[in-house]
Amino acid sequence: MFSKCRTLRAVTVAVAVTSLFAISCGGSDSEETAPTTTETEIQLTVEAAAEGSVDLSKIENQLNEVLAEVKSLKSYFSENTDGSVSFTPATIPEVKKDRTYGFAFPLPSTIEPTYTGIASDEATNEEGTLLASAGGVSVLLLWRTDDEPLTPGESVVGSFEVLQQSTGLAFALAGSGQEGFDVDGQTASYATFAATENDQLIGVALIAGWTCGNSGRSFALTVSGADQTAVTGSFFALAEGFECGKK
Repeated sequence: MFSKCRTLRAVTVAVAVTSLFAISCGGSDSEETAPTTTETEIQLTVEAAAEGSVDLSKIENQLNEVLAEVKSLKSYFSENTDGSVSFTPATIPEVKKDRTYGFAFPLPSTIEPTYTGIASDEATNEEGTLLASAGGVSVLLLWRTDDEPLTPGESVVGSFEVLQQSTGLAFALAGSGQEGFDVDGQTASYATFAATENDQLIGVALIAGWTCGNSGRSFALTVSGADQTAVTGSFFALAEGFECGKK
């Protein structure tokens, strides 16, 4: 899957931003199912109304609510020049690159990341963590600086341990590799993980590790969530937009 990342990145960037931060677009993680009414119930209601035993004002209020909902739903569709109807694309939030600590990390402008240190409370250019989550997807970026930088593989392993501790889920390795994937021109290692319960997929995670040039600064990006499509799209969009910058 990762060997095709260049093609997937271009296709998924727009989708990924919307998936990752659906909250910034007013999205929701679930949809409510409207109650249904059978023909028998309709007939009984009509007969009761004719006998004057039904409060018609309540029915009128319900009808007005339904009409308002239909009007709202119409805003999601647009009519094409040929008369056909298509779904109106969601508004994608503006993306900005946060450069607080030297590197550039792409995030929707409506999302404020949380920074913390690793060895201390405050993050620095040398080490720290970036946390962000929305739309059911969580993002963790770890960076540190060493005289002998961590290898990309070591960064992946270290970030996986953090994932296990922070989620409490029993993630198992689903696949990994060290070829065909890079971040800002730097060769990266990657791994995919899955967590199941009663044979049902309850969590997926993608982790990548890389080192920026000869700066000694190594990075590990973890994207996790319950929806595989959202996690995958967000992962590639974030990796594509990352820039090593200056330490």
